[in-house]
Amino acid sequence: MDQLERKLHIYGYLAITVFFVVFYMLEMFFGAWKIDHLVLKIICVTIPFTLAIWMPTHWVVMWLRKRMPGMKLAWKRLCSAFLILLPYGMILGFTRVFLENYTLIWQKAIPFVWYYTWTSGMVVLIIFLQIAVYESIYYLIEWKKVSSEAEELKQLHLKMQFDSLKVQIQPHFLFNTLNTLIGLIEMDPKKARTFTEELAYVYRYLLEANDRAMISLEEELAFSKAYFFLLKNRYEEGLYLEIIGENDLNHYKIPPLSLQILLENAIKHNVITRARPLYIQIHVDHLAKQVTVVNNLQRKPVVDCTGKGLLHMEKKFRLMNLPDIKIEEAPDTFSVTVPLIKAHEYESINY
Repeated sequence: MDQLERKLHIYGYLAITVFFVVFYMLEMFFGAWKIDHLVLKIICVTIPFTLAIWMPTHWVVMWLRKRMPGMKLAWKRLCSAFLILLPYGMILGFTRVFLENYTLIWQKAIPFVWYYTWTSGMVVLIIFLQIAVYESIYYLIEWKKVSSEAEELKQLHLKMQFDSLKVQIQPHFLFNTLNTLIGLIEMDPKKARTFTEELAYVYRYLLEANDRAMISLEEELAFSKAYFFLLKNRYEEGLYLEIIGENDLNHYKIPPLSLQILLENAIKHNVITRARPLYIQIHVDHLAKQVTVVNNLQRKPVVDCTGKGLLHMEKKFRLMNLPDIKIEEAPDTFSVTVPLIKAHEYESINY
């Protein structure tokens, strides 16, 4: 329980007990009730009575919160609490009035119908107020949490975007890319034009993806092909890509640059030569709603990188309330499985 709710649980009960004690004292004073040991009797009746209101209400609210967490289920949670506690409040009011009349604690019988209506109304009102206060505090806590996570997600998204763009503009990458382009201009002008178009497409995608939380798998795969095309011209027969399940992709969504990060991760960490080619496979599993990027494992002895690409990716999926990515390493292969989200399902995700 949050510290604020802990204080509410203790001080709220004390406040409601004091309120009832004072209220009954004033009622009996102005009603000119002459009762022996009046203060003691009011305290002895009020403490268990308010406890019987406060504690069950608290328990029901917390139980429903575990069963139906989050802000999206607030209305359902409120309705459920009212449906459970309204009959309880009516029964509690009846029980109190019945026992008071049965024991004659006030030394005379009280008007049952009027006093029952008044007592039950007070009980129900206190229960509703307690539920409202608990839900308001919970909403505030969740709102602050969601706002914090949204800001963290935004910063992480920008960080991943910047890291991807930074890789593309590093001097050695630009040097290799421009050298490849110069060679193609001399040897194959038509291919050089295609290379230039793909390079422009890659940079445009990197800049535009920053404005989108999710993108269709079809667009992400098209970008990954363009990115791989640039790398293929550099590594030639040392690098191969196979795509399986490339159909009906537009109704799936995925965070932008997910596949690019996995391609970059495979290329950065593995030896790539004609004698030891790197084989990368992108497998779209429609049945399991996931895409897996797998490569043969031939690690470089030393890799100059931060090693945070996959960590950032895992954290981003967690903050977006998406299923976790799955990383698996076998003696000869390394794979990362990324969940796919149906377009209509993404609208209902709260992150």
